Amino acid sequence: MNEQKNLFLAIAISIAIIIFFQLLFPTPISEPIQSAENEVLAPATSIDEPKQNTIEIIKPKEDVLAINERVTIQTPSLTGSINLQGAILDDLTLSNYKVSLDDNSDNIDLLSPDGTSNPYYIEFGWKALNNQQALLPNLDTIWESNSSNLTPGNSVKLSWTSDDNNTFIINFSIDENYMFSVTQEVINNSSSKLEIYPYRLIKRINTPKTINFFILHEGLISLVNDELLEKNYDDLLDDCSASMPVKDTFCDAKGQGGWLGFTDKYWMSVLIPDPNEPINVNYRHGNNGRDSYRTGYVGQIFNISPGETISYEGKVFAGAKKLDILSDYLDKLSIPRFTDAIDWGWFAFLTKPVSYAINWFYGYAGNFGLAIIAFTILMRLILFPLAHASFKSMAKMKKLQPDMQRLKETYPNDRQKMQQELMALYKREGANPVAGCLPILVQIPIFFSLYKVLFVTIEMYHAPFYGWIHDLSAPDPLGILTVFGLISWDVPGFLSIINIGILPILMGLTMWLQQKLNPAPADPTQAKIFALLPFVFTFVLAGFAAGLVLYWSVNNILSIVQQWFIQRKILAKNE
Repeated sequence: MNEQKNLFLAIAISIAIIIFFQLLFPTPISEPIQSAENEVLAPATSIDEPKQNTIEIIKPKEDVLAINERVTIQTPSLTGSINLQGAILDDLTLSNYKVSLDDNSDNIDLLSPDGTSNPYYIEFGWKALNNQQALLPNLDTIWESNSSNLTPGNSVKLSWTSDDNNTFIINFSIDENYMFSVTQEVINNSSSKLEIYPYRLIKRINTPKTINFFILHEGLISLVNDELLEKNYDDLLDDCSASMPVKDTFCDAKGQGGWLGFTDKYWMSVLIPDPNEPINVNYRHGNNGRDSYRTGYVGQIFNISPGETISYEGKVFAGAKKLDILSDYLDKLSIPRFTDAIDWGWFAFLTKPVSYAINWFYGYAGNFGLAIIAFTILMRLILFPLAHASFKSMAKMKKLQPDMQRLKETYPNDRQKMQQELMALYKREGANPVAGCLPILVQIPIFFSLYKVLFVTIEMYHAPFYGWIHDLSAPDPLGILTVFGLISWDVPGFLSIINIGILPILMGLTMWLQQKLNPAPADPTQAKIFALLPFVFTFVLAGFAAGLVLYWSVNNILSIVQQWFIQRKILAKNE
């Protein structure tokens, strides 16, 4: 009786999982376009001294970019510009990634200037020590540029000279991917000493929309003193508000080297200080009419004598968190733990190898679907001894079913005696009734690791397989309610639970076939409940990424083949 209760409980949990994942992956809702009549407050003018806010109207990005002169950015991976007012890096678009699979879809905007609906930009500047009355550049400063284009083969120098004849220079260069090298220089041509220190910061204005899923981090990310810090926007708001005493020690830190910034699911922007320079790091939330989140650092104090020139170096990464690119920067630029910018989770010892393995297979196959199939075969080979022993035991169990039924009929009212005879039968024939569970238990962490990799890594973002699967990181797009694509209509969210695609149906079929090769439970009620499990898991996995369902389907097919051969071998030996 207790066993039946446990089985019913398992079915109830499975149904709860279905509902949970439908809530987990809701139908995307289009964001409303902000009206040009919306009013917002203007930003602060520097790292820590806000000016009196004025009313500003939100404008389209193109209109904001046209206000000031700019240096254009053009690489194989990025397009954008640097605002010559303030020398702000506030316009970056990812050339190789689009918002959706639609032909007319826009490319991903990473950085946006102030005046748009969600400003996100990077500042480089100087501050005077002890309120020294030095004329320093600020966000209103108009810089001069020696070139109008920043490309991998052409660096750009911005310069500005103050009224007291001090010249400030910012040199920008960029590689083929997402790494900027930024050097700030000061030439003291005045008659007095300068005591100033550099600062660099990344600012996000207005709380960005996040997936808000517990297995994915979005928000502040940094590696300072070899400690990886991940805090969401609520943490910054609660603990690091500039208008209140800082509550948590993570809001300020001293260190050397590392990196810090903001991360989204697939992209990020981080500041990378010179590894030989000590820095003071701070993370802040402010609300001067708008929520703003800031992460940045200040460098050492420079005492610049008349006639002296100093420089301050560092880098900025702004782009997609592609594993091979991050690994390349880690090796060539010695950026510590840079691949940890990808949210590997608590089980990084599993998720990292899974990701590296699939990427390695992709290098040969040229298709991530084929790479997943190759990875599945590799896992079957690694787990072959365990699966072989398990299937062998299950085949013996199936062969013993007539004997088991005979024992039940012999001892219908003596359960203890029947169990004793069953155990003796298992021992005599070398069968293990729980052996079939072992491969499944081992597969669970592999399954979760692959799920995590598919969910957080960008490699399979919009990566096609064949046929109707155009994005392995998204669920099967064809469902029974659209007659598998023959009818075009938007399925309501409450019906998505039954809108099962072709790949999940194939997975359910393979699970059903595999179950037919296993010995059926002796108890009729248990047998009926187990017979429902393929249908339950079909609904559960229908909302998962197509790549994950592909893995499970191929794994089932390989298990069926292996199990069939083992059963044929045992039956032939018995005959």
